[in-house]
Amino acid sequence: MLCMQVGLVVTCLAQVPQDGLKTKNISDTFLLPTRSLLLKGPFNPQTALQQLFPGKHYRLTDGKYVNEMINWECKTAKRKQYEDVNEDGLGGFPYENGVATRLLDAMDFKDSSGMQYKVISFNHSEFDADGAQVSRFTGGLLGLAKFVLTDQGWNLRMFTPAIKAYGAFSNCPTPKSLQIGVDQYAFILKSSNGPAGGPYYGSYFMIAGINGAYQQVMAAYAVELTGGEEDGVVPCTWTSTYSVPASDKKYFRDILVTTTGTASASDMDHVPKGVEAFLKGKKSVKFVEERRFVYKGPAKGYEEQLPAKVSQAK
Repeated sequence: MLCMQVGLVVTCLAQVPQDGLKTKNISDTFLLPTRSLLLKGPFNPQTALQQLFPGKHYRLTDGKYVNEMINWECKTAKRKQYEDVNEDGLGGFPYENGVATRLLDAMDFKDSSGMQYKVISFNHSEFDADGAQVSRFTGGLLGLAKFVLTDQGWNLRMFTPAIKAYGAFSNCPTPKSLQIGVDQYAFILKSSNGPAGGPYYGSYFMIAGINGAYQQVMAAYAVELTGGEEDGVVPCTWTSTYSVPASDKKYFRDILVTTTGTASASDMDHVPKGVEAFLKGKKSVKFVEERRFVYKGPAKGYEEQLPAKVSQAK
């Protein structure tokens, strides 16, 4: 196994076949969001992913390290450009050189009526014959699929093969579920990237199901800042949390992002707006910022309500 330190992550390559990994051509019908799929027996997320994208399946291992993927191409599909939060995408999807699809997570749900369902998240990256993912300023293209338990088995209810690219090194962060209404869940992830040595900015992005498809409905930028110390400069740093305050809204409740951190007078380029006044005559100051996001409909999604509430912390 070969391991390479590449900035934010360590990429490990387990042993691959001498002639490299291969792809398999699949029909463009597999990429239709309206396709049908019924899975029998106990739900296995990796099996579900292989049914969604029936390419060549590889599970490369070396000790505890596992690199599992499905490699495929689609020669008849019309390629579509999906936004990458790094503004440095790979071109149209499915990628011309092939696609490697990896399972991110499987989430379990049960609503108030007793209906059980699972949502799997998966990551697309450009196919590599060595199974590597090392494109620093390219995110991993996220997709989601929802399966509902019926008397016949697990039925595919909602399928969005590709949404948007997040993260770095062709790796999308794993989305986490967040209840935003009555029996309504969205999926939120934190995407981080930056130049070698920092600073690294992090942002929250939220995905929700609307009109039978998953789409990004919220973006909260600069929720985290780490690294970037050089030439004796004490850097600004902060982290954030998100929450859904109690509300009488049935769906799409407000999202509150709370940021806590330290602003430094020697790093004024990164001092958040509204914190400058607290720094007068001081080398550094701790602060708290609260930002509220309100849903404005399918076209606009969540919008930040300005101005943010900023206060000095002890």
